[in-house]
Amino acid sequence: MKRLGLFAAITFLALPAVSEARLLPLPPPNAAPAPPPQPNAPGATLGGPSKAVTDDIIDAIAEEMNRATTQLQIPGAPKPYHIAYKITEVDVNNVVASLGQTTTRDNNHFVNLEARVRVGTPQLDNSNFVVPQAAEIDAVATITLPLEATPRIARRAAWLVTDAAYKEALIQFRVKMDSRRGGGQVRTDVPSLSPGKPVVSDAPVLVPELETLDMLETRAKQISAVFRGQPDIRDSRCAVTSYLERRWYLTTEGTSVTDTRRASGVLITAASQATDQQPLGDYFLRYGHTASDLPNDKELEGEARSIMSNLALLAKAPALDKTYNGPILFEGEGAVGMVRTSLAPQLGGTPEPIGSDDANVGDLVDSVGTRVFAPSLTIVDDPTASIGAGHGLIGGYRIDDEGTAAQRVQIAKGGMLQALLLGRIPGQKNQISNGHARFPGEGGVFRGSATNLFLSGSGALSRKALEQKLIASLRADKLAFGLIITRFDDAAVTGAPELSRHEQMNLFNSRATLAPLPPPAVLAYKLYPSGKRELVRGVQLDKVDINVWKDNVLGTSKELTAYNFLAANDNQLALRITGGTDDGQVPSGGVESSVVTPDLLLKSIKVRTSTLASRDAPVLPHP
Repeated sequence: MKRLGLFAAITFLALPAVSEARLLPLPPPNAAPAPPPQPNAPGATLGGPSKAVTDDIIDAIAEEMNRATTQLQIPGAPKPYHIAYKITEVDVNNVVASLGQTTTRDNNHFVNLEARVRVGTPQLDNSNFVVPQAAEIDAVATITLPLEATPRIARRAAWLVTDAAYKEALIQFRVKMDSRRGGGQVRTDVPSLSPGKPVVSDAPVLVPELETLDMLETRAKQISAVFRGQPDIRDSRCAVTSYLERRWYLTTEGTSVTDTRRASGVLITAASQATDQQPLGDYFLRYGHTASDLPNDKELEGEARSIMSNLALLAKAPALDKTYNGPILFEGEGAVGMVRTSLAPQLGGTPEPIGSDDANVGDLVDSVGTRVFAPSLTIVDDPTASIGAGHGLIGGYRIDDEGTAAQRVQIAKGGMLQALLLGRIPGQKNQISNGHARFPGEGGVFRGSATNLFLSGSGALSRKALEQKLIASLRADKLAFGLIITRFDDAAVTGAPELSRHEQMNLFNSRATLAPLPPPAVLAYKLYPSGKRELVRGVQLDKVDINVWKDNVLGTSKELTAYNFLAANDNQLALRITGGTDDGQVPSGGVESSVVTPDLLLKSIKVRTSTLASRDAPVLPHP
């Protein structure tokens, strides 16, 4: 196994998570850093420490690390100068139900050991380089440990996985040096690895026990039964999950630290078709620290009925019949989606791997110290922050995936870019990590990425006043209508696994135009100068350039929406073709992230009509 797919690339200190999209007060951006987030919900009954990964297991792996440091070397080849281990234990209960009947009920409990090896020197090593035609060679190797491992088994596993990672590091380093000698773009003026301070914290972080499969099954069956007897619903399901993840980090620099996260989630989703047979989908997805942080059963049943109502209205709603270029108001989850897809991915400062076209690398690496945002905008990322009692953000953590302590970062103030989110792969001289290495990238490194992202705007208006400002803009520019978007699609949960091979090929063949686009809007409205709203479907934003955030911000709202999500490793096109993530379960693979943002009024946004093709309705009537 080459990669840890489930819960990939996350180091997380469990927090009481936001159970729904909320309007909440935002801490002032220059406020003192919040105290470290607490892993335990008040009054919760805590479980014990791990039984699968004991101190003896960790000690055995540390002993093998020390042996490799002093003795591991192929004659004539360089020795490792840096070795890092990540031991991950995952225990997850999953239930999925459709129309009141259980379709999936399982527990998945496993332990993985991952080794990362560097050869060369901190100034120039093998990392952040993609081997041509062999991107899988990245000096990272993973092996599964048995749940009842002994120190002897753990030591043997560490021996094997370190050996594999070391041999890959040598290949990667040799090809990188060959590329450099051949005139390749291998930088030597910026180090390959910035200095890091060891972190030592071996005390276990205890979290509440998982909700049982019986508890999850009762809830999933009850909520999914709401969709019974609905002939216009093509597919529907309710999925619930309860999981914990423990992590241990060991490095040759002296880091020895453990961390734990604990979360629960619920997903409700349904699919239908419009009168012209265009596919339609809607969803409700929330994460919490435990099930008590999620909406109750009555509220979830209401959300299921809202999904049915939305799909019924969308089926009859007119499609956007022509392109649009004008102001758009992004409200609530619509604003979250805009920040999530067009802003957050640009805030990482890790340079693009040599030989890669990594889409997760931002365009702002060389722009620190310049104005790249509207003067009204302030942007902060703070993995240690909370937004009020009982309203934790799941993007919080104590240490990132390189073992660096989490830090608050002032990204922008007054529109000026002050800093980017960094791991230990610097993009410029004298850069050091600010504890944001969380996204797994090509070349065997973790990239700096957003965690708890706070966006605020000076001169903010009420939500109603912001809508009036949109209307005034329409009248001034003599536009027939504007657009309001309140929710974007998320193919991680709405991807259609029953797509025919023909439909999959059509999507795949259109990847050149679809891949760089934001996800299509699920709920969008035309707003007329009279103030009337009209539901419309088929709204697809064109590619959104980072300059939109510099020149196109007309206003922000006083109301704020806080939202938790998992940033998937795959793009929206890949997720749609493959049918989403986790076989219909609540997504648990990806980088846990949170956004707190006001509504956003942006001008000159290009919109095209949806590229999703229609599909024939079933020949026979609903059974």
